[in-house]
Amino acid sequence: MFHWILITITFILLAVYSFLLLYLRKGFNRLKSGDSNYSPTVTVIIPAHNEEKNLPHLLDCLAHQDYPIDLREIILVDDRSRDKTYKIMKAFAARYSNVKVISIQDTVREITPKKRAIKKGIDSSTGEIIITTDADSLPGPNWISEIIRAYRKNTKMVLGYAPYCTDPPFNTLFHRILALDYFAMGAIAAASVGVSHPTTCNGANLSYRKEVFQEVNGFGETAKFLSGDDDLFLHRVHKKYPLGINFALTPGSAVFNIPPENFWKFVRQRIRFASKHLAYPLWLKTILSGIYLFNLSLLWYIIGSFLSISYLPILLTLLFTKAVFEIIFLSRGQHFLEKRNLLWVYPIAAIPHIFYVVLFPLLGQVVKKKW
Repeated sequence: MFHWILITITFILLAVYSFLLLYLRKGFNRLKSGDSNYSPTVTVIIPAHNEEKNLPHLLDCLAHQDYPIDLREIILVDDRSRDKTYKIMKAFAARYSNVKVISIQDTVREITPKKRAIKKGIDSSTGEIIITTDADSLPGPNWISEIIRAYRKNTKMVLGYAPYCTDPPFNTLFHRILALDYFAMGAIAAASVGVSHPTTCNGANLSYRKEVFQEVNGFGETAKFLSGDDDLFLHRVHKKYPLGINFALTPGSAVFNIPPENFWKFVRQRIRFASKHLAYPLWLKTILSGIYLFNLSLLWYIIGSFLSISYLPILLTLLFTKAVFEIIFLSRGQHFLEKRNLLWVYPIAAIPHIFYVVLFPLLGQVVKKKW
């Protein structure tokens, strides 16, 4: 009896999951093109903690932006670095009059370090538009210009694509699997904006009007979460401005990121990401709970197939159907977001991804995180 109940529930969850992917797929066509002639003042904020290795590459990218220099400001925030991060920042600021450096030497209980660094930068900013990125990011020369082109009269926030690099030395199979995972998250971010229910975004490529940050009281009650300076803040803005969010789709608006060097750094990063899930809005937690239960059921059948051959036909049916709808969605997302073909690693990543979906939300709630 239990077995048939589990089969029924699993296939219902599969049907709902498949419908959600088809619904999200429609969102790509509903996104507004980036054709605005808007030319506001812009402040780019980069929080950094022990980033002497990556920071010079980012600063070189920022120095070669094509957005008018008299309209852009760069604020570098050093958060308790013990390496040469602050020295690198100061040297860069000495070369450019539009660059400010802020140093943070302590922590406070009310707000987690990265959010505090971003808030310090916003408090010192003069730009109408705030753009955030990370110290290990590599924006192209048109980045700021293309992000701003996505702003229209009523746009309050613009999200951007932030893929992982797959160039050497990050052209291994492991890093290509990570790139597929990040692409999938980017595709969900873009498509969900298109259907007016934004779910996630990436702080390495995020922008919003400064006045909006002030109107929603900044990070508010989510300030205590180590992660979430991006998507938790997105949900705060969406609550106040349901139709005020856009996604930049032009190739120049993407910001490539350095992926985790190895498996354990990847694990620590994803645990940090998962730590904020309980702070999501109820509607999103409900959807994620259903997806979690579906993957938990798949894991049950994977384990069961090793114990009894009778589980195998059900497992293969579930995996095949899931793969069909995921590839339909991702293929559409690749058309809008990617020039690379990342889907070839999907068959390799499909089974490990189930374990990933089941385990990391649990680890995110029990393992100690740090930035």
